Amino acid sequence: MRFSATIPLLTLLTGSLAASSFAEPPVNAAGETEQYNLQAKVSVTFPDNDSPLGVTFTNGRVARINLEIENFEKEAITVEAIGGQLRKNDRSSILRNLTTAKVATEVASLQVVNVPYTFVPNMHAQDVVFELGVLFTTKEGGKVVQYTAYNSTISVAEPPTSLLDPQVLFLYLILTGLVAGGGFLAYNTWVAPMLPKPKKVRTVPVESKSTAVETPRGAFDESWIPEHHLKRPVAQKVKSSGSTPKGKAKKGE
Repeated sequence: MRFSATIPLLTLLTGSLAASSFAEPPVNAAGETEQYNLQAKVSVTFPDNDSPLGVTFTNGRVARINLEIENFEKEAITVEAIGGQLRKNDRSSILRNLTTAKVATEVASLQVVNVPYTFVPNMHAQDVVFELGVLFTTKEGGKVVQYTAYNSTISVAEPPTSLLDPQVLFLYLILTGLVAGGGFLAYNTWVAPMLPKPKKVRTVPVESKSTAVETPRGAFDESWIPEHHLKRPVAQKVKSSGSTPKGKAKKGE
């Protein structure tokens, strides 16, 4: 395979240019980019994506990538750095340049080495083109080779939300407080001044009149006794059956 910075990006595992942020490719005396047929293979896997529908990265979560590098050269090669870009789905512009990770891992001849690479996506949910490149240096001649390990469309998604998420509950609490405070302020500003105010009624103190009948000291208050108990029974004279009433004696008798 030939590796160069001027050849267009090809599909997965076909040697080509990676991100131009790695290093300037060597040029000859005529100013033309030198090409080198590096005998190596790079396989890319995504440990957190087992879906057959495609690769999906979640915003705010670490995207883990594993690069399996196999060296078919007679001499050792060195993996200097790994990096890449996220482009629009039509490849018209770059949305984000990914962090370049310095590796400096040596791969001996006929040896297979796994090199991890991670980044955290933070962008609008959409389909983008993910370009992942590897920068090699050869032990023989010290040549610099750029290799495109992955160049395909992936999906960037928002993390799933739960109603029991503490952040969501805290957000609901803040929104509820803001709505309640705004409603109270609006009521006091516009509604309360328009409502009729209740008239104040002055209360005049009234002297309480006593209904109790004053009785002289030493006298007994009979007002609470029923009337039929106040009537005293009249004693009746009983005539005796054995005696007759005598008339008054006349004078001179």
